[in-house]
Amino acid sequence: MKKRGRLTAVLLSGAMLCGIGTGCTSGSAQTYTWSNVAIGGGGYVTGMEYNPKEEGLVYARTDIGGLYRRKKDTDWVPLTDFLGADEWGYIGIESMATDPVEPNRVYFAGGTYMSDDAALFASDDYGETWTRFDAPFSCGGNQSGRGCGERMCVNPNDNKEVWFGSRDSGLWKTSDYGKNWEEVTSFPVKGNYKQESNSIGILWVTFDPASTDMYVGAAMTDGTCIYKSTDGGESWTALAANEPGMYPLHASFSADGKLYLAYSDNCGPNLSPTAGAVCVYDTKADSFTDITPDLGDGRQGGFGGISVDAQNPDAVVVSTLGWWSDNGDNLYYTTDGGKTWSGLFNLNTKENNYQMDTSRAAWLDWDRGENQAKTGWWVADVNINPFNSDEVMYGTGATIYSTENMTKIGTEPVTIAFDAYGLEETAVFKMLAPPSKDNSPQLYSIMGDLTGFAHEDVTKCPDDAHFMKNGKPTDLDVAFQNPNTAVYLSEEKTTTINFTTDGGATWETVKHKPDPATGGQVAMSADGRSTIWVPNSVSGKPYVTTDLGETWYYVEGLGFNAKIAADRVNPKVFYATCDGLFYVSKDGGVTFESTGQMVADAAEPVTVFGQEGNVWISSSTMIMYTEDGGESFQTVKTLPTVDSIGFGKGKKDNSYPVIYAEGDDGENGYGIYKSEDKGKTWLRINDDQHKFGNLNPKYITGDSNVYGRVYFCTDGRGIVMGDIAS
Repeated sequence: MKKRGRLTAVLLSGAMLCGIGTGCTSGSAQTYTWSNVAIGGGGYVTGMEYNPKEEGLVYARTDIGGLYRRKKDTDWVPLTDFLGADEWGYIGIESMATDPVEPNRVYFAGGTYMSDDAALFASDDYGETWTRFDAPFSCGGNQSGRGCGERMCVNPNDNKEVWFGSRDSGLWKTSDYGKNWEEVTSFPVKGNYKQESNSIGILWVTFDPASTDMYVGAAMTDGTCIYKSTDGGESWTALAANEPGMYPLHASFSADGKLYLAYSDNCGPNLSPTAGAVCVYDTKADSFTDITPDLGDGRQGGFGGISVDAQNPDAVVVSTLGWWSDNGDNLYYTTDGGKTWSGLFNLNTKENNYQMDTSRAAWLDWDRGENQAKTGWWVADVNINPFNSDEVMYGTGATIYSTENMTKIGTEPVTIAFDAYGLEETAVFKMLAPPSKDNSPQLYSIMGDLTGFAHEDVTKCPDDAHFMKNGKPTDLDVAFQNPNTAVYLSEEKTTTINFTTDGGATWETVKHKPDPATGGQVAMSADGRSTIWVPNSVSGKPYVTTDLGETWYYVEGLGFNAKIAADRVNPKVFYATCDGLFYVSKDGGVTFESTGQMVADAAEPVTVFGQEGNVWISSSTMIMYTEDGGESFQTVKTLPTVDSIGFGKGKKDNSYPVIYAEGDDGENGYGIYKSEDKGKTWLRINDDQHKFGNLNPKYITGDSNVYGRVYFCTDGRGIVMGDIAS
């Protein structure tokens, strides 16, 4: 019997009431367009696939940020924003497949962790709408071996068939363009290698273009890793075993029927391979040949991706995986089927055959000097453009790069350029957009892995000078009357507290802390002269400095784990919530006194720019606000579920700021809301096709300078930016 999954296909449309890229609510007078604050990737791009029939069509998958598409001469476009909080796990993309017969068809397997649900998705309109099949097996889009593949493949001889190799439940197949799937029980193995306790399973599926034969790679510890079928999957033959403990992570066929393979002694990327090989299998002779590059270049690690040129069956590119050299991972290129190779660099001879072009995302230089970025790390997949032999695209742990002249390697430097514009995958913690003054940044942000940025222009990737780099951040604040002055905290002992007075061009780390703890919360006065730090410690004792961290004083009047905020107008005033009460400081944060007003224990104060004494408090089921510095509060009951609130420029210069919120009004579902009348009425501005995956941590803010603009955090989709459609 063939094992079937749950046949519950659901139509998921990317174009509903307001159309692609807009958000609306019934009766809405405004529509929104959605984009990202430009960073330039920021996360792991685990795979890319060119369509062999339609020039310029290429897809990219990420480990926590969803699937992207790019067409000729355009930027990357996200395709999985229809997945929201209840389905965010599907945005970890295990594998994908573009149809070589009908380029409008595309597929992906979604499932971030093997402990969560997985699903197989199919589209016949380039990913604008999707049909979902709920899988009875697991995926691991953000786990060991996530750069292997592709595990999914369309049969070029009968494109109704799509095949998918799972991690723990063998080989699967659809014969109706992805509507229904069933297990191929004739396939003899499921893969028995585990890494970091995760099953790796089937590594890839591919077809011989010179015949109708099919090949599947599986992670088998005894080396019997490659299987062949000549009868459409009814029966299988194991090819000769490779060395036990070596795994063919990627495979690529040449037009004349030779299968090129990249091997490593583990499946990466969390564990770096220590050895690897490159082999070619001659299907006619039924023989393997070792063609591992041996250039005496100090190579370490294994091999990740491999790709054969569609225009030249003897031209092949392969990437290293786990080579933590000062240059990064290497690419090797051959035009004679692997008899001779050229590398991008040679550490032993100090020879470089490449030059980096990160001009569109200069932070990628990472303090190495202008356009001297590393070639990248965790390079698990490489792809030669089937229409342009000079273009080799590859993903890294931070972005996508493409070569511009790969065929000239050895005769001129290979230019490697940033190629991820439109693809954003950062996990964001917080951002602030203070009023512009003295050429101050448009936005400050903090996030995982990259620490954060001062964004001079939110539509352009940051430069290296405004890249924070140091530490895992926990909080951020800006002096709203002096916005070139800001502070951020990190969990690192050596970079816990960091100040800038030049708009993030330089940051000075506090050398002598008043407490050995790290992280925590921070609030900076409107003029930047006073800063309160509540460290992440068992005592929770807050401190205040009036000289950017040179000297510190105990803050009097606050108890354990107080939540703090600075008035955005009066530099002497701070606010706090603690033990269910509201507190005010009128001496720059030195002392606090309770106003006697009760608030929810978990409530956090949010202050309003341009409005002295205005503080809003939200605590999941309630919004309160004061306009007199906490002497009295009003309650807003029109948004019964609220996770975060923030403020942006009003429609007129003298109007009250627009309020933005993540929540649910009880009628229009969970989403992004705005109010232009102090919370009397709310308008949902996103729609159900633009949920943006995992909206964690819950943080939202408007733009102090641009009416209608909103920013909010995601865990893997970067800083989402919404603007009123023109």
